Amino acid sequence: MKSSLVILASSIFISFGWQYNNISLREKTSNHLSFTKADGDSSQSIRITNGSSLRHLPAIIRDLTAALNKSEFQAGSLLNKNGIRVYLYDVTCNSFENAAAVRYQVNDTIFHLKLNRYNKLATDKALAATLIHELMHCVLLDIFNNARRGDEKALATIASFGANGNDSSQDFKNHFFNLINGGDAGQHELIYQLFYPQMVSLLERFAELHHDAFSNQQESGRLMWSGLQEIAAYKKLQADEKSNIELTILEAKGVKVNLEDY
Repeated sequence: MKSSLVILASSIFISFGWQYNNISLREKTSNHLSFTKADGDSSQSIRITNGSSLRHLPAIIRDLTAALNKSEFQAGSLLNKNGIRVYLYDVTCNSFENAAAVRYQVNDTIFHLKLNRYNKLATDKALAATLIHELMHCVLLDIFNNARRGDEKALATIASFGANGNDSSQDFKNHFFNLINGGDAGQHELIYQLFYPQMVSLLERFAELHHDAFSNQQESGRLMWSGLQEIAAYKKLQADEKSNIELTILEAKGVKVNLEDY
């Protein structure tokens, strides 16, 4: 197979200190839907407020939130007591390749997640994969921000990521901070190292709830590589598998491809 070597970025992370116009949060208006835990408990949860015009997004967020409620990302083991608030809104980019990005400053209390309007061509599963990827950035940054303030739970969470589940040597703590301070590239390494299998499971659970289950496990795993195609683990994959991953992502994003290139 030949590969056109298209790199698809689910996330272009905007680093700390970036200046932007504040987005007003209008949760009570009819076109701004807020999703939280099914029991109404907003503590230690990921809360998503939708300000995007993408037509299928409300149903996607509904089912993704239901999948999150059964995952470790929503159970409180990784999050601080206040949970995470994420606001979605639209932007227009010049191409489909940058599907979404998180905008955040150190003292913010909400993550602003901008979605490329090209996502209107994407399947629901591709959009869910993009949201999962971006939420992992938010989880990492929430842990980082709290650890930076000396929060004991956040520091313990980082230590739990180490070898044998307890990094008493502090080696992984240093590794974590070095990578997360490396911006988008470093965070993608962490997302893969810490969360990739759980992200695939979350995407599969979403697809089941959305009544659009994957035909096989390979498809969900390949789609969840979206945005992670510059990390070390991806570069070690065989060329044929890279081509299959790229084709899966492009087709899910609604991009016409020339099969002769694969």
